[in-house]
Amino acid sequence: MTEKREIYLKLAEKLHYPPSEYLLRILEKMVTEEEGILLLELPGEPRDLAKKVNFDEEEVKKKLREFLERGVVVSTKKGPRLAREVTQLHDASLASSDKYIDQELLDLWKEFYEREWCQALAEQWKTLKHPMCAVIPAWESVQEISQGPSSDMLPEENMKEIIQGAECIAVVPCSCRRSLQRCDAPLDVCMQFNKWAEYAVDRGAGRMVSVEEALAINDSVEERGLVHVQPRVTPDLAVICNCCPDCCALLDPCLKYGGMDKALEKSRYRASIDQFFCTDCGDCVEKCPFGAIEMRDASTGDEPKPVIELEKCFGCGVCVIGCPSEALTMRLV
Repeated sequence: MTEKREIYLKLAEKLHYPPSEYLLRILEKMVTEEEGILLLELPGEPRDLAKKVNFDEEEVKKKLREFLERGVVVSTKKGPRLAREVTQLHDASLASSDKYIDQELLDLWKEFYEREWCQALAEQWKTLKHPMCAVIPAWESVQEISQGPSSDMLPEENMKEIIQGAECIAVVPCSCRRSLQRCDAPLDVCMQFNKWAEYAVDRGAGRMVSVEEALAINDSVEERGLVHVQPRVTPDLAVICNCCPDCCALLDPCLKYGGMDKALEKSRYRASIDQFFCTDCGDCVEKCPFGAIEMRDASTGDEPKPVIELEKCFGCGVCVIGCPSEALTMRLV
């Protein structure tokens, strides 16, 4: 085994992923052999690192800053260190500035995902003891509920209050759609808040937006049928992704291989159909990201009607917004 290959195998091991030719190609594309040696020594003080890897101290400082911008490392209390696992490397690196990403890198990530990582993610999600993300209902789908005199809506369920209450907001590219490119949903719509927003902008991954622009972005993603998903990376408000079932590295694997209930927490709301207003058009069947609605033959012999399988409904509100006859509403359960 060559020394060069050993370096990339050690990097893969630090990412807690089995030896994979697809992942090794990504690592070889992302970092040079010399950079890999430095990454394996992290975290540490620049002076100490310079001695270990035979670099100049200023060169180490410059390289650590570049690693941060490229999303190869993450910031910790002990200093920059290699991403803790493949998902973090994927999300951080593919949300970086355009100057660090070319089509070859995007294709390598896509090949890795489609050949093996998608199924590996599903198996990983199935082992979770607690969901790693939670659904936030679309604001437009629960707007009337939130404005009622006896509303039980919590602040963390209200996208409008979340946005208006943030100290600062940044938008970053969707790492998943950027590589898979399976749909035409917008890229620059994932939101980071407060210190996470400052971090994203500092490393050149995102841009600050005003409250008004953030609300407009929120309206656009809801109209597009994207799902508000909040990763539980911290107890404080940090990140809200706007996900599609075609590309999302959580939704897509779970839809294909199961495990959605393990990985994703439902909102406290469920969709409900008023058959009086329903025209049986079936639009909601196509729009539901979770496959929770299907057309079933009515017992009376009438045309098939949409039926919601409540155990599959995650309370995202996408079907409510997309219903042309306004026959769908959200109910607190």
